[in-house]
Amino acid sequence: MQEESSSLHNYVYSNEMVEFVTTANGFCQFIEQLKGEEGRAFISEAVKHFSEVYTSFIKLDATDPVNDSPEDPTVTEQEWSLIYQRISMILGAYNEYLRPAVEDEFDRSELVTHTISEDTADVYQELKNFTIIYSRGIEEIMNDSAWELGVRFAEHWGKKLLQSLTALHELYVSGKDPTEKE
Repeated sequence: MQEESSSLHNYVYSNEMVEFVTTANGFCQFIEQLKGEEGRAFISEAVKHFSEVYTSFIKLDATDPVNDSPEDPTVTEQEWSLIYQRISMILGAYNEYLRPAVEDEFDRSELVTHTISEDTADVYQELKNFTIIYSRGIEEIMNDSAWELGVRFAEHWGKKLLQSLTALHELYVSGKDPTEKE
């Protein structure tokens, strides 16, 4: 039992985990402080934050859950919607991007229109849920939250982060500013 407790402690307080939690918190704070008028600055900062989140997450070792049931999510639908709307307002016509359809969507040869705002709100929700649960300081729950975040990373939020990062990259290198009228 002592060995398992020590192993959990070493995992949840590892340098890599602390770096990831710091990066995830920075991403969430960036998103929460958006006012809706950022334009080009949003694109630049989002590229930076998305890159840092992805890089710090893939440095984490895998873990196994300790408890049987996960913690309840903390981000509400209203909070998710507010994030979605703010980013949609900032990006305007540049919010949409095309991506290939996945196997359960339509005809797999089609392209699907998707939005940076939806992907970003989804990533925010995952990271905010994790950081709130992690901040409670109960090592078993911190571990299980990291495990669940890893499962969800593989299922969806990792892909959404990369797809949005790619779309934001295109806006960044093209010099587009959503606040400028064409």
